[in-house]
Amino acid sequence: MGVARRFLFGLLLCAFLGGFVGSCSKKDQIISVEDDDQEMAAAIAKARESLPKFWGVFEQRKGGESDFALKVKITDKHGTEHFWLTDIERHDGEIRGTINNDPNTVRSVKLGDRIPIPEADISDWLFKREDKMVGNYTLRVLFKKMPAKEVEQYKRMMADP
Repeated sequence: MGVARRFLFGLLLCAFLGGFVGSCSKKDQIISVEDDDQEMAAAIAKARESLPKFWGVFEQRKGGESDFALKVKITDKHGTEHFWLTDIERHDGEIRGTINNDPNTVRSVKLGDRIPIPEADISDWLFKREDKMVGNYTLRVLFKKMPAKEVEQYKRMMADP
């Protein structure tokens, strides 16, 4: 009998309270999700499917869009965690970003590390438009594990709750 693996999802909630995409710390809320969670798999699939929308806006900012971030799956011998990365750059087929929260399980990265992002490891994306969050599909799945008051607070921040 095997033990179900869990993925850890940082919410990037500190970012919404501290300037949308500010840096996060150990106080940030991390929610554990089973690796076979169908709703999370569907949210990641939707985010990945819509990644061209993210890149289109990233390359052609027409509506005051800002605070672009990518959620990226990172795995090492300690486990798997999904981190938000900020300060996104995309040049000559290479994507880079900065780890925006302290790890909980993974030890191969730390807050502030600038790392390459394999596109295959992107699990979500977001950006800010008119003070509303666009994207962040995985957050919606995590709502079921959050207090109702928090859910309502974050829904008000989303362009499409």
